[in-house]
Amino acid sequence: MPRSSLIACAGVPDNVAALDDGEVLQWRQDQAVQGPFTIKGPFGVEVDLSGHGTCHVVARLHGGHVAQVEYTGPSSTLLGPYSACRPLVAACERLVSRD
Repeated sequence: MPRSSLIACAGVPDNVAALDDGEVLQWRQDQAVQGPFTIKGPFGVEVDLSGHGTCHVVARLHGGHVAQVEYTGPSSTLLGPYSACRPLVAACERLVSRD
């Protein structure tokens, strides 16, 4: 995927670092994403059966194209180990699946 397409689907990165052979772009989702299973009862009793997570997506570009993508952060929820990253990459996944 070219750099311009990555930014079009993922948005403007939060951080950019230049490398000798390319660059690194980082997107941060620091607001905790909550999984789907929270049970609220009377008297303010709440049971959370899911996890909470944040995510940083780090993309390394070489020659103006994506060469590597990594996910970091405590992003464990019942939907999977990187489900907190989903909002950051969903539009890009749809774009790639169309090609």
